[in-house]
Amino acid sequence: MKTILITCFGIFLFLNAHTQKPDPVLARVFYTYTNQTDTFKNGKPRIENMLLFFGKNTSLYTSYDKIKYEISEEQKFWAMIESGAGRGKGVFIMDDTYRKLLTTTGYLFFVKENKFYTKEMFSFRSYIIEGIAPTIDWKLSKDTISLSGLNCQKATATFEGKNWEVWYAPSVPFPGGPWKLNGLPGLIVEAYDTNKQIYFQFAGMENAKLGDHIRDRDVTKQGGSSNTYNAIDQMFGRDVGNAYFENIIRLPIGAVRITKKELEKFKEALKNDPVGFEKILSRY
Repeated sequence: MKTILITCFGIFLFLNAHTQKPDPVLARVFYTYTNQTDTFKNGKPRIENMLLFFGKNTSLYTSYDKIKYEISEEQKFWAMIESGAGRGKGVFIMDDTYRKLLTTTGYLFFVKENKFYTKEMFSFRSYIIEGIAPTIDWKLSKDTISLSGLNCQKATATFEGKNWEVWYAPSVPFPGGPWKLNGLPGLIVEAYDTNKQIYFQFAGMENAKLGDHIRDRDVTKQGGSSNTYNAIDQMFGRDVGNAYFENIIRLPIGAVRITKKELEKFKEALKNDPVGFEKILSRY
């Protein structure tokens, strides 16, 4: 495992986040993601609340449940610290069982550049797979439906081995949507494969404005180091922190470019030897 990791690190390149101009978030779209083929130990399908931030030119898709979880855990932690934890008045115990069930992969879509990034987090650092936006051969339909007041049109396509039906809103002129789905003349509001094994159900949309969400402890403005950012920035990456708290979409600062093959090696190494993996990763 050590040889594999060292080899991978030898060819890593750090992304310069400043090469991508920050794009203000215009709106947040909420989806309920259901995957009938991805079941938990109790046999129930994966159901998770997801969130799409989108601006004029970019979007960021991530787990809304994970955002809420990390904020909740951070608040519990600081409450314990303020009550005297660590000074003989209690100990903060974090149960990360639920965290392990949440989606860790995020997707960033840059429309003008036709760039699509897949992001993972390891040891408080973002790792990015850079590629071009998936090309999907959509067939537009005349069928229409209203979803929460949005007039939507139907489109179908075959993508990554599944037949998809989606509803998009021409009145929202952003060519993206949940997961990797993109390329329609309007925001993809709802999507599912024809067997409905995978379903991105529309759960609402809201306009975004600065100040909607504020860091409880904004160390980014107090001269703090990158190791002292709050839970969203640390556990999720600065891209999510920027989008959620500062209403801008940009690549995470200091992200490491990695290939899909290298990422799979990382995941396998982490699975086989978590302790050894973290020791080697901490050197970089």
